[in-house]
Amino acid sequence: MHTEIEVEGLGVMRHLNNFQLARVKCIANRENRSLAFAAFGLGMTLRQFKALPIHQQKAAWAAHSRLYAAVTYTRETDQPARPRLPRPYERVSEEKAAQLGADLLRVKHELPHGHFRRWVEDKSGITYTQAQRFIKAAKVAA
Repeated sequence: MHTEIEVEGLGVMRHLNNFQLARVKCIANRENRSLAFAAFGLGMTLRQFKALPIHQQKAAWAAHSRLYAAVTYTRETDQPARPRLPRPYERVSEEKAAQLGADLLRVKHELPHGHFRRWVEDKSGITYTQAQRFIKAAKVAA
């Protein structure tokens, strides 16, 4: 899954955050609202985006389309089933902790700097302290 795409001469196209999405919803003009997705994804204002040459606008839209394409959100079926995550206060064997820690380390290296803790808290289903323990077990086992 892509989280950002480099657009030559313009910068990096990223997913919109909640503030930017709320700002897009407040834009009354339909044309400006559609332009806002590409502009805000590049960290620009609408006025800056409209001032760009047409070939750069097209490059930005191409990056936006690649970033939000449905293919990037499909799961690969080649991967083995993920192990069941432990419940809070559940005892976990050293082998399972090391396996979970190795999986967490792989995810940590895929995410941009500073996004791992939020990913653990929001998406993983375990606490950040548990994740730290599993990563430590993986490093000891390696």
